[in-house]
Amino acid sequence: MKKLFLLLLIMIGFQGLSQETITNESVVQMMELGFDDYMIIDKINTSDVKFDASISALGTLKKAGVSSEILSLIMAKSKQNTKSKTGIYYLAENGEDKLIQPSVFSGTNSNAAAQRLVSGLINSKKKAQLPGIHSNNVLKTRAPEFTFIFDPSVTEVDNMQNNQGGDTGIFNWWFRMASNPNEFVLVKLTVKEKKNLREVITGKKSWIASSSGIDPKYALNFSMEEIEGNKFKVTPDALEPGEYCFIYQGAVPQGRDNQSVFDFSIQ
Repeated sequence: MKKLFLLLLIMIGFQGLSQETITNESVVQMMELGFDDYMIIDKINTSDVKFDASISALGTLKKAGVSSEILSLIMAKSKQNTKSKTGIYYLAENGEDKLIQPSVFSGTNSNAAAQRLVSGLINSKKKAQLPGIHSNNVLKTRAPEFTFIFDPSVTEVDNMQNNQGGDTGIFNWWFRMASNPNEFVLVKLTVKEKKNLREVITGKKSWIASSSGIDPKYALNFSMEEIEGNKFKVTPDALEPGEYCFIYQGAVPQGRDNQSVFDFSIQ
C-alpha cells in the first residue's frame, strides 16, 4: 500500500513539473517525492531550467541532501538558463519565434556514370535532395535574423537519449553536440522544378581523390552575436529570393547520421 501511495505521489509530481521551468526548488521537491538521482538528472536534461548557482543557494541544496553529481549539473546548467528549447528559430510574421524543424534528405544522386565514360576526367558530384521546391518556413525579408540555442553541457550518452520537447520522434542532438553556429554552414539550394525537389552538393569524387561535406565556395557568409552563453543571433549577408538551409558540419555521435538540414525560403 505504501509503495502504491509513493508511486501515485511520483506521478502527480511529474505532472506538476512537466509544464514548468525546473528550478532549485523543483529539485528539492523531486527529492522529497522520492525521485532518485537518475530521474532528477534526466528531468533536468530534458527540461527548460532556471537555476541559482550562488554559493548560498548551493549550500541550501547541499543541506537538503542534493548529491554532488546533481549540484555539478546545476552549476553547468546555470550558465545556460533559458526558457526556450534548443534549435534554430526565425521571427515569424506574427512576431513570434518559430522553430525550424529538421528536414530529412529524401535521397542522393551522383553523376558517377558520366565520370566513368570519360575515364575519370571529371568529378562525380554527390547531391543530397529534399522533396518539394519550397520550404515550409517562409521568410519575407532579404535580411533575416535567426536565433540558435544550444545545450552542449550534456554528455554523448544524453545526446543519444534525450529528445526535443514532447515529440519523442525528434532527437535534437545537433544542438547538444555543437556549441555555436560556426559548426553549421549556410548554403543556397538548387531548385529542380521538373523533379519537384531541391538539392545541394555534399561531396565530390574523382579517380584521384574524394571529398565529403559542403565545399567552402558554396558556403554563404553570416555574422553571429552571442546573446547568452548558449544563445546566439545569426545574421546572414543579404539573401536573394530562393531556397536555403543550414547544415551541421561538426562531429556526429555514434549511432547517428547527418541526413537532415534546417531549410527555409526567402521571398
